Amino acid sequence: MRTTRQDWTAADYDSQEILHRLGHRDAAARVNRARRTRPLRRAWRTLRTRLHHPATTAASASVAVAGTDWAAARAAADAVNRGDTGEADRIVQATDDPRTTAFAAFRFIDVE
Repeated sequence: MRTTRQDWTAADYDSQEILHRLGHRDAAARVNRARRTRPLRRAWRTLRTRLHHPATTAASASVAVAGTDWAAARAAADAVNRGDTGEADRIVQATDDPRTTAFAAFRFIDVE
């Protein structure tokens, strides 16, 4: 059975102690939330990198945009903004070109 603090580092314990001293009752939960992976942020950084360093030609880029379902992209982004990533995945996977639709959805996602 996995415990809450099974893979914590010394810095995690220090963070928990500081949060306790500041009066936070849910210090362990806050530390765990901070340790979680953030796939949306990672995908956003990847997308930004690809946009700033495009590896495609103009002809292949126009084909990729042509296969994008913009209505589905907007609906998926709305689902992500609500916090329902499962629904966003279902919307994107139902399109003809899920990859370009998913990347198009990033245009409509509210970034923190």
